[in-house]
Amino acid sequence: MSETITLTQDSREVVRGLGTDSIITCTRTSAADVYIHVITKDDTTELFAGDSTAEARLTRVRLHLFRKNSGSGPFSATIDMTDAPPASKSPDHTLAVQFHVPQGSVVRPAARAAKTPKKKSR
Repeated sequence: MSETITLTQDSREVVRGLGTDSIITCTRTSAADVYIHVITKDDTTELFAGDSTAEARLTRVRLHLFRKNSGSGPFSATIDMTDAPPASKSPDHTLAVQFHVPQGSVVRPAARAAKTPKKKSR
């Protein structure tokens, strides 16, 4: 789900609950000194035009509009909230295995290793 939010000097704050992992992007500001704070329970991120941040699902996000020089007339910012791309379902651990195998050892698949009888110790 995608949502576009426009904040102005008259309406400076909006609160959203994220149902999915999301990417929040400040796509446009009316001036270079206008920025957005993305406020969550754990962190605050400052976004200028073109900046993005990723937020986890089930997070409450407060978006607040700021301007460094507020006496310069009306100001605004546009924010896009889009779903983050899904994570890969099957992680590839082959590189990690290659780093942890001692030199000269043979890597056996788990199914074959389970069938190999273990030596009994006395």
